[in-house]
Amino acid sequence: MTISSIQMQAVIEVPYYEDDFLCPWETPEFKPFSKIRLCGEMGYPQIGLVFAQLAKYNQIELTGDRQTILRQILKAKTLVLPGGIQVVCKKRGTISPSCCCGLEGWREWIDVLKTGVSPWLGHDPSPWIEITGDVLRVWSDGGIMQVNNAFYIDISRTHFEESLILVEQDLQGFLFSIESWAQEIGFVESRELVQKFDECFSIRKRWRY
Repeated sequence: MTISSIQMQAVIEVPYYEDDFLCPWETPEFKPFSKIRLCGEMGYPQIGLVFAQLAKYNQIELTGDRQTILRQILKAKTLVLPGGIQVVCKKRGTISPSCCCGLEGWREWIDVLKTGVSPWLGHDPSPWIEITGDVLRVWSDGGIMQVNNAFYIDISRTHFEESLILVEQDLQGFLFSIESWAQEIGFVESRELVQKFDECFSIRKRWRY
């Protein structure tokens, strides 16, 4: 299996809604509970969707005006987002972060290289990571209890390390795009919004393995 056939991506889960989805800034059409990849190539509507979920998931009402909503985000002590790192393999399938896994814990994947202990990747299903020699085996399920129908994706340690660097670069690209998006919708404290997202999701923190 070639390296290019396996990708690791930073993703979040988009909001759930039953009626019309109301938001004071532009968002694209989306399917509730689907995943959206975070990277520097995202358009303004996609960035708007991330911040709509950021507000909604942290109990900030989207019915107010955009200035009020974004300032509430700035005032929040902590922020979380459903998501994390997703592994995509052209031949074997996709393993996504499950329920109760958060983007704020994405750097726990780096710790696997030092500790050998799988990060929390959610439940129902419960993905997990197993280290066998120089290979990291990402399982689609079985992290909580043994299952018979789980599949796995094998990633060499070298490719795992390189992929995490790319994930970090994607997140940094997304981080830098926040400022221009905020300016586009008329939010004055655009730099503060970048800093807040960085602080809560550890985007620019240096790491070693």
